[in-house]
Amino acid sequence: MAKKKRMIMKVALPRPSAVARRLGVDERGDVQKYVTREVLRRIKPYIPLKEGTLRGAAAILSPTKIVVDAPYAKAQFFGVTREGKPFKYRYTGAKVGSHWDRRLAAEQGGSIVADATKYARRKRW
Repeated sequence: MAKKKRMIMKVALPRPSAVARRLGVDERGDVQKYVTREVLRRIKPYIPLKEGTLRGAAAILSPTKIVVDAPYAKAQFFGVTREGKPFKYRYTGAKVGSHWDRRLAAEQGGSIVADATKYARRKRW
């Protein structure tokens, strides 16, 4: 009777950071850039609109940051004047008001995650 030889294989998984980078889900990856573009596109209806200047000032600063570069953007975002009085928004749509990011996340966060998941799955190694 022949002696059976045992073969032991060592299985090494790639580091999670390497997998994330390959899939594009790291901070500077394609999926992150996709999410940032989607957030910028979807957040514009939440930004107050009088003349369109504030919405037009919204731009991507980096793969993880969106900036609204206007002198009154901070006051509009928090919904309070420099004197501490609350703004009375003229609602051009039901979504307009303060704290745009939170309102977008509450209403469309799940949809953005689902779209980002589909985008990531379409990517190839």
